[in-house]
Amino acid sequence: MFDNWDELESSIKDCRKCQLCINRNNIVFGEGNKQADIMFIGEGPGADEDSQGIPFVGKARTTYG
Repeated sequence: MFDNWDELESSIKDCRKCQLCINRNNIVFGEGNKQADIMFIGEGPGADEDSQGIPFVGKARTTYG
């Protein structure tokens, strides 16, 4: 699919596959060691992530069912 992280990141810059593209200010691709043994994947970005362009920032929300 993609040979490296740069190709993957480039492929999402103009992505229009979901509704996040309508109001986003930034893509939230990720950051950190690209050679790490583990990766954390979160939900779609919230307002803080969108404004800063980095994941897992701002206040966390907890929903109890």
